[in-house]
Amino acid sequence: MNFSEPVKEFEGILDRPENETIIQFLKQYQPSAHSDVVDLLISSTDELEVEFYCPDTDNHAYYLAHTHNGIAFGAAIGLSALMYRLPQQAISGALSKGGEIIKDIGDNWVSFNPFWPEENRSQRINDMSHWCRLAYHHALALEKQ
Repeated sequence: MNFSEPVKEFEGILDRPENETIIQFLKQYQPSAHSDVVDLLISSTDELEVEFYCPDTDNHAYYLAHTHNGIAFGAAIGLSALMYRLPQQAISGALSKGGEIIKDIGDNWVSFNPFWPEENRSQRINDMSHWCRLAYHHALALEKQ
């Protein structure tokens, strides 16, 4: 992958209107993802039927979690960002648990740092499975619209 060129891999199943804002963000910033945060994204999807997309695993590019029909609902970015596309009714709860809305992506994408604060680390990692399930079911509902 040439980092001076925009990412062009979204011509397949992920090229959906529902993914437009996350795709624009990824094309603009082309973020990497540390393997620890990727592992947490993957483990947060346990028992869910999901697929993953990474444009360049050799260079530790970002990871997207998506439904079989291509609706992105989770992402691993940078050193510590686990991001989930949450239903509107879950946003305030996510913010109260330390989540942060990523305005560049949209009002329903919430980023969590599962590694901070240190004293609550195991609980926060368990919380990621909760947010992931909400995001996954929200993505399935978007498929039906």
